Amino acid sequence: MNQIDSDRLKKIEKDIRDFYRQQSWLVRLYQKIKFKICPLLPLESYFPPEGTILDLGCGQGLFSLILYLGSPKRKIIGVDLDEKKIEKAKELVGSIQNLSFTRQDIIQDDYPAVDAVALIDVLYLLPYETHLHIFKKVNDCLPPHGLFLLKEMDTRPRWKYLWNILQETLAVKIIGFTLGSRFYFRSQKDMLLLLNQAGFQTKVINLHQGYWYPHIAYLCHKKT
Repeated sequence: MNQIDSDRLKKIEKDIRDFYRQQSWLVRLYQKIKFKICPLLPLESYFPPEGTILDLGCGQGLFSLILYLGSPKRKIIGVDLDEKKIEKAKELVGSIQNLSFTRQDIIQDDYPAVDAVALIDVLYLLPYETHLHIFKKVNDCLPPHGLFLLKEMDTRPRWKYLWNILQETLAVKIIGFTLGSRFYFRSQKDMLLLLNQAGFQTKVINLHQGYWYPHIAYLCHKKT
């Protein structure tokens, strides 16, 4: 990462912190923890500076907001199954023109035609048999060479994977912070195979250095 990119991401981080400053301590705490344990900010730079971006499983809208602050020329559509999180996202962003949130089932419902799609730490909560179906739906809603960025947890390094399982068990099954009852993590090999079957050319981005979690991203472009 060059100095220009680094300075730009620092500005986005500052803008995020300023944006959340007036929110409740719990919302601010969530944002701080998320930045501490997950490399969300570097993912922003892979998206085009203009066009419409679909954020699948957007939760309370943190990554959608990162995308918008990275370039207000982007139109961000955030969707999530959890009605409470969608309402919270709407409450947080207010009336920002190019940022909208809708309750949607990403397995059953259709996707709008967009220029890029983000799926950040969501797939592991969805049954294995739905993964290829979702990838194909993403492919169908993109133009030729359109971008699909998939962020997940890898199954290697093993100790980081096991630590992540422990943390997710606490967040999902005990606290109930996220909808879901089982985990459906895939190996890098299996993920690449499915993405290829769905019609993507994919580059792997390892993001786990400096984190206790096996972060990995798949930079996918629709084949022509």
